[in-house]
Amino acid sequence: MTLRRTATVALSAVVAMSVLSCGDGTPAFCAPLRDSSDLSGLSAALDAVDLDRAASEAQRLRDLASSAPEEIRDDFVALADGVVDAVDLIASERQTDAVQAGIADPGERERQREELNDRLGELDRRSDRIAAWASEQCGLDLS
Repeated sequence: MTLRRTATVALSAVVAMSVLSCGDGTPAFCAPLRDSSDLSGLSAALDAVDLDRAASEAQRLRDLASSAPEEIRDDFVALADGVVDAVDLIASERQTDAVQAGIADPGERERQREELNDRLGELDRRSDRIAAWASEQCGLDLS
């Protein structure tokens, strides 16, 4: 799974999380999830290399993850953390001065990249569980 797909599923699935139900019996966050499942804010920011906006969107995801339904909250939090870490890494790699980015050791950036790559498999599995839950609970296809 690509990092963009992981970020897309993560942000989509945590938008306006609530355990309340709509009148049709689906969880209340299904409608906002359906409306924002394209992750246009994060995608546009990354496409435009607007890393401040991408960081803001990633932080919004992290903030929302804490209100995910309990049965998938750990998956959402892990995905949100992965998205934040990926955006932070991209931003640090765009810096021309490693010290200015807070990384005095250039090898540290490589270590962070390898750590994130190692996590992608687990994030992919978490993303699949979230997508399955969204399909079952909301009738949404997040793939």
